[in-house]
Amino acid sequence: MAKGLRIAEPPSRRQSSGEAAGEGGRQEPHPGPLEKFSQVRPEDKVQFNKRVTQRVADGFEMLAIRTHRKVPDLLAEALSLLEERYGRV
Repeated sequence: MAKGLRIAEPPSRRQSSGEAAGEGGRQEPHPGPLEKFSQVRPEDKVQFNKRVTQRVADGFEMLAIRTHRKVPDLLAEALSLLEERYGRV
């Protein structure tokens, strides 16, 4: 039996902008500093990974089943209720 795995070689690394410019490549201008998350439109969905207790996770799942709604919709409603109590963020 042959030792090791027979896998493909890793892809070659990209050239740095200095090397690409030296070879006549076109260098893209840097857009400058951006605000954090400025590219996200309000209606776009994003991943929300936070650790919660099993009780909290089960509670949201059970509420979603009972109310025939999705967990993200329940989270949105929970946010609006918390904003009423503590003020808008």
